[in-house]
Amino acid sequence: MRVVHFVGRSHRRGAERAALELAEELDALGHRDEVYALHPGFDGSRDPDLPAITGRARMDLVGLVAASRAVRARLGRGDGYDVVVAHGGWAMQALALARRRGWPPVVWQRILDLPDAVWAPHRAAWWRYVARRADAAVVLTRANAGEMERLGFTGPVWPIPNSRRPDRFAAVDRAAARARLAAELGAQPAQALLGLVGHLIEQKRPERAIDVLARVRGHGEDALLVIAGDGPLRAAVEREARARGVAGHVRFLGERTDVEHVLGGVDLLLLTSDSEGIPGVVIEAQMTGCPVVTFPLGAVADVVVDGETGVVLAEPDVAAMADAVVSLLRDPARRARCSAAARARSGRFATACTAPVYAARFEELRAARGAGR
Repeated sequence: MRVVHFVGRSHRRGAERAALELAEELDALGHRDEVYALHPGFDGSRDPDLPAITGRARMDLVGLVAASRAVRARLGRGDGYDVVVAHGGWAMQALALARRRGWPPVVWQRILDLPDAVWAPHRAAWWRYVARRADAAVVLTRANAGEMERLGFTGPVWPIPNSRRPDRFAAVDRAAARARLAAELGAQPAQALLGLVGHLIEQKRPERAIDVLARVRGHGEDALLVIAGDGPLRAAVEREARARGVAGHVRFLGERTDVEHVLGGVDLLLLTSDSEGIPGVVIEAQMTGCPVVTFPLGAVADVVVDGETGVVLAEPDVAAMADAVVSLLRDPARRARCSAAARARSGRFATACTAPVYAARFEELRAARGAGR
């Protein structure tokens, strides 16, 4: 099969990395894949492996129209492609506007739950239109599946988990990675290293990690917060750290290409987001053997087994997260058990396991389309 994938931006964050790795694994199975970004990165940058088909960085109405025109130009009548995959809601909106009769089947790869504002009458009508323009949907969570039903979608819905290639994460020596990271940070050997990895945007709620750090230190634990990632909220997070009196205990690493060594080096990873599906960073953390403390988000509990590979809190409560972090920091044997269990269990989220499932579903969709003609 010849498969073309569209992602939102030309940068290697979670959804984009997942699309690239899926394409590579499908290629290894004998298919031919191409991956395009609708827009450059937030800062105008372009990843050479994710060619941007528009020059507009802003995701607004003008950007959506530009993206739909570029998609239409890229695909034409769809000759030569067997399946088109829209990774995320923005890409699917562009595909919905661009789609023409005679195109190959379109698969909507769901990533996050739809925000509550989507269900306002005028917006719900738009999203029902978008859903009708897809032929099939991949969902990460039960909530995603319920939303497709609520949108009136009648095509096949395929539950397929998020995934990552494990090689670079599984190969990490945690002791060596911790020593390396501590040296880079100027941290003392006894200091606990808490990690926050991701783009600093509203959805990720990075200021909550500052709150957790302040509370953990208030319990008497000598902890540093290591933030790998950048974004529009960085200045706000820095101000929050100063306001809480912990600025000297926060290290901003910026964007990192060696995130496996950050995850391998921290003692615990915090997930403080408002919304997630199956976050790739949690899969990556578990592959490195890093225990995760997380709010109950999306299908994160499918990856993090509460009490076995980390902690999944009962509700999004910062005080409860701080208490869970303190408990784990004071019990190194428990952390070691979580680390070993995380690594042992993480193999089921390898892209080599999910790619054959995608290939089979795509073949079914292509066959059904052919039979219907």
